[in-house]
Amino acid sequence: MRKNKRFIIIFFLATIILMAVGYSTFATDFTINGVAEITSEWDVRITNITATKISDGCDAGTPTFTKDSVNFSAKLNKPGDEIIYEITIENLGTIDAELQTIIFTEEIDGIEEINYTTSELKKDLKAGDSTTLIVTVTYVKTTEEIPDVKTKTLTGIIEYVQKKTA
Repeated sequence: MRKNKRFIIIFFLATIILMAVGYSTFATDFTINGVAEITSEWDVRITNITATKISDGCDAGTPTFTKDSVNFSAKLNKPGDEIIYEITIENLGTIDAELQTIIFTEEIDGIEEINYTTSELKKDLKAGDSTTLIVTVTYVKTTEEIPDVKTKTLTGIIEYVQKKTA
C-alpha cells in the first residue's frame, strides 16, 4: 500500500512537472506597444489690418493687431468723411474652421454722427485659406451740427471653431 501511495505521489508530481514544461513550451507572450500622436495644428488668427480708404484731411492712425485683436483710431473731420479698414483673418493651421459667432456692438452712449458698418466673413475657412473683414467708419453726411460727445467705440467678437465633419 505504501508503494502504491509513493507511486501515485510520484506519478502526480511527474504529471505536474510535465504539464508545467508543456505549458511553458507552448505558451507565447505577446508585447504590444503603440504610440499615437496628433500632428494637426489649430491656428486661426488675425494677420493684418490696413486702412485702405482715407478721406482727405482724415487720420486713420496707426492700426495695430495681435493674433487675436485689432485696434484702430479713426479721426474724421467733416460730414461725409470715411475711413475703411481691412482686417485679414487667416487659417494658418491644418484643421478646417467654421464661423460660429460674430457680434459687433457700438458704445451705447456713443453719438449718432459716427456710423460703423462691417462686411460679411467666410463661413468656412479651410486650412491655408483667408478672409477679409471690412470695417467702414463714417461721419454721417446728414449731420447739421457738431455733437458735444465726439467719440463712439465699436467692439467686436469673432469666433471660429473646428469644422465638424460628418
